[in-house]
Amino acid sequence: MTGRKLSQGEWIVLVVGLLLLVDLLLLPWHAVDLTRTQQAVADAVGFDPTPSAVQPPGRGYGIAAVIFLIVMIVQIAIARFTSLRLPEPPVPWSQIHLIAGIFVLVVLVIKLIRDTSGLGYGAYSGILGGLLVAYGGYLIASDPGEPD
Repeated sequence: MTGRKLSQGEWIVLVVGLLLLVDLLLLPWHAVDLTRTQQAVADAVGFDPTPSAVQPPGRGYGIAAVIFLIVMIVQIAIARFTSLRLPEPPVPWSQIHLIAGIFVLVVLVIKLIRDTSGLGYGAYSGILGGLLVAYGGYLIASDPGEPD
């Protein structure tokens, strides 16, 4: 359906989804306090004292969120900006966006709850981004427009 304007939900998923990808891949989700000696050892072995969401602890949750975000973003980009036609899934793409958006939020909340020690600013912005992506998925699913 190229040429059709992006809905509000699609805009939210595209913009916030891309920002959330940056958050999950680059921003610190945990901050480990190290003494000077520990920092020297960490530097020697290549330990990162500010791991992102795709690094331990709970790296699987961050990786799952990244994969689902990529699926959501790529589907919208292909459907709206190219003439390619994706195969029809057993459920409408709008429902897939709703489920994927909720899944992203849930796995990020689980990741947050599993280790709350030394949370970095990426964790807080990541949860906000997850909420917005889930909301965008909800808006896509509740859009009365033509199905994808």
